[in-house]
Amino acid sequence: MSAMVLSDADGFALMAKPLEKYGVTNIHFCSVKEKMDTDATAIAFVPFVDFIIIGKDAGGTSHIETILQEAKERRIPVLSESCILEEKIK
Repeated sequence: MSAMVLSDADGFALMAKPLEKYGVTNIHFCSVKEKMDTDATAIAFVPFVDFIIIGKDAGGTSHIETILQEAKERRIPVLSESCILEEKIK
């Protein structure tokens, strides 16, 4: 499985191991701190991932609405960072 993670580096570091545990072998990280990572290239990856994970700090991402719309049109599940980390808390 594959996933796109929109987060900062700290959030990604927390999510990487749980994602691997769930069987996600290809993770495309888009840093919300680096504007260049959330451009058309990131949007172009959307059709090729199984999940999109939105970090708690991804609200300011410039292309997030476009990414979410693309995911919705292609019926790609969108999960929150807290959903991924929930199992870790238990």
